[in-house]
Amino acid sequence: MSSQSLRTDVFIDGSGVRRGARVTVAGVALLCDELMVPYGEVFWVSRRTGMLFLFAGRATRAIKGSPQELDRLYDLLTERLDLTELRRRIVKQLGHEVVLFTAGCAAAGTIDGQKVGGLHVAAVTRRALYLLSRDSQLTVGWPARAASRRPAKKRDSGERDDDYLVIGKPDTSLTIRYLFAEEIGAVLYAASQQPPEGSEGRPLELFSRGEVSPPPQAELPPFSLAAGSLQDVAERAAANVPGELQATVGVRENFFETHFQELGEIALGPLLLRKSAAGGAYSLERAIDAMNSGGLQEDTRAAVATAADRMAEVYAGELERVAVSRGIDITGDRDLTLGDAGRTFLLERMQDPFDRLWERFGDQEEQEGELRRRIADLEAGHPDQDDSEMHGAAEEWRAAMVRLDRGYEGAWREMVEEIERAWSTDLLPRLALVGQIEKPRIPEWAQLAALAAITLLLAAVLVFVLAR
Repeated sequence: MSSQSLRTDVFIDGSGVRRGARVTVAGVALLCDELMVPYGEVFWVSRRTGMLFLFAGRATRAIKGSPQELDRLYDLLTERLDLTELRRRIVKQLGHEVVLFTAGCAAAGTIDGQKVGGLHVAAVTRRALYLLSRDSQLTVGWPARAASRRPAKKRDSGERDDDYLVIGKPDTSLTIRYLFAEEIGAVLYAASQQPPEGSEGRPLELFSRGEVSPPPQAELPPFSLAAGSLQDVAERAAANVPGELQATVGVRENFFETHFQELGEIALGPLLLRKSAAGGAYSLERAIDAMNSGGLQEDTRAAVATAADRMAEVYAGELERVAVSRGIDITGDRDLTLGDAGRTFLLERMQDPFDRLWERFGDQEEQEGELRRRIADLEAGHPDQDDSEMHGAAEEWRAAMVRLDRGYEGAWREMVEEIERAWSTDLLPRLALVGQIEKPRIPEWAQLAALAAITLLLAAVLVFVLAR
């Protein structure tokens, strides 16, 4: 795989297999073609033989690949996910039980008469098997009948699948696949034992607020900047490009509307992606993670640089088109090509509105950190602890997000104005100069040589005709 993406088959829990999907590790989410799994929603990652499971609040994926591809994908994901924290959260759900292992698996059958299917995180303790998914937690208590099975050989290849696990007890019959041999062994042992005595039903005051109350909800206000507003700005800017210059160089219809909107989608891609992830977050803390201002600033600078490169690439293409239509060679003409200095100047003009924007939001990271601390203190405190200070800080953060969103819209408008000015006052005039270059003339000696050759040919034809 490349450093950031992989073309492979992906099983999407609930909708089936997507063949040849492009899996991309983006800034704040894993993309499967156009489908997005924000990292803030991920609650478990499990590396199995030939595949990688990704479990999230609203989506579950099983990604196939070679060991090298999956190792690289796992490394990229773990750079963006704190697996220690994910593991702590799952173990915390199980109270004081001794957790033998946690692993991604596929389960099918019934538990207490309830039908079970699909991908789950299996957490095995000395008391029970827990199957965790995006919308449920199912339990099979010990003791239970458990056996390891090996499927029959496949007809086409003669190979066998990995062992699978069968668990049974009254009203429960379950088949679990993709566990490793040592994990199956742990289940076989635990299922055959009587669970240890424990202190069930602890009084409420022994719990922290975070253990008995849902996390503070994101409740984000609607943002103003969206794909529709990009199109409006692009159309208005395109209308300001001089029509005479466009006609002189033969620019195709709607060229600038499409060009400006493409640059906008590139430059504002990180913001739109982060807003989508934050809007889908089910807790305030995960919304803060998605809208992380430090990461957003870095992503935006990289995206604007990509947009500047794309603009230079488009200009180079138009320059070549005009030169070919005129039948002239402009190779090495520094007055017409953009060059490194021109690209740098262009990038500075496009980046400047966003740099000035972030000068106004320089304390955003401190505000996010303070809000995270208030949330953590509240969750660790007593269930009856006053939460007014946390909610006040959350409202301030939401208001700052709205101001930042509007600031981005203003910065985008300024950037498009800079792009329009660059085309109108610099790039289009350069293209017009190409149209004024005279086509290369054939040297006089070549013209005489061609005339002599034609004369000899006519003479030879005349001699042949007279000889008959």
